[in-house]
Amino acid sequence: GRVYSNMGSICHLAGDFPLSYDMYEKSANCFLADNDSLSYYFVLNDMAFEKAMLADKEACLACLHTIEQNCSDRDVIFKTMETKAELCLKYKQYDSAIICSNYLIEAGFDNTSVILIKAQAYDVLSLPDSALLYAKMIMERSCVSPQERFNAIFIILHNDSTLDGDSINALS
Repeated sequence: GRVYSNMGSICHLAGDFPLSYDMYEKSANCFLADNDSLSYYFVLNDMAFEKAMLADKEACLACLHTIEQNCSDRDVIFKTMETKAELCLKYKQYDSAIICSNYLIEAGFDNTSVILIKAQAYDVLSLPDSALLYAKMIMERSCVSPQERFNAIFIILHNDSTLDGDSINALS
């Protein structure tokens, strides 16, 4: 199950969301067969996330509904809320993405992807001060993926009119 999950993650990073979903599905079946329900629900959330990336709202929500009906683990539930926030962002429901992100941050689940969702939502809503605040929070963290850092830099460059040439070069 873990090998298939890792393969799903690799496919996700390569942008092959359908293949990633398939790998996560194989992983989920392995965890289910082994009665590892916690790992199963985490991977089921990964499947939901891939459906969100593919803009398949119904399939995403169906996976999340299964988790919500059968799992009470706090960390799994937080991951499902993160997936909902990403789905809201994908469907241009920016206020809802911010609400989901706020819920997670207030609960202490303030990972970089949640903060990035807020920054992106504020950026699209043309609220540059808020977009900059959250993008800069991402840049201050040490455990940030290159893609998250790139997205944060884009938001900073898009919204900070005070940057000079040297600052822009340093960021890029």
